[in-house]
Amino acid sequence: MELFIERYFAISLLILGLSHIVLARQWRDFFLLLRQTGVAGIIIAMFTFPLGLLIVLGHNVWVFDLPVIVSVCGWSMTLKSATYALVPGQAERMIPTGANAQRKCAAVGCVALAIGALLLYHSFFRAA
Repeated sequence: MELFIERYFAISLLILGLSHIVLARQWRDFFLLLRQTGVAGIIIAMFTFPLGLLIVLGHNVWVFDLPVIVSVCGWSMTLKSATYALVPGQAERMIPTGANAQRKCAAVGCVALAIGALLLYHSFFRAA
């Protein structure tokens, strides 16, 4: 189960990271529209809380190696989405606005792509 979750998470990060780089303007526009709804926290939590909780329950690995990244991300997603769901306006405050918003989306994509590539390599070639 741990290897499946690591592979699933790696592929997800890789694709979403690439999407944030290639379609940074569209991601910026999406988050700006989401911010205007007033319920961004609930919408974000609907998607990230179940995935974060699945990672926490199925991949709670604390070893000094690449798989610990998945566990840290799982706990971070769970805590962040719980905060978004329970603290009104918290998600809206975190969504970037202004001239740098598109650049921030692309930067997040670069980080996600790099972590996804590392985890993909580890889960398919080192761990197998």
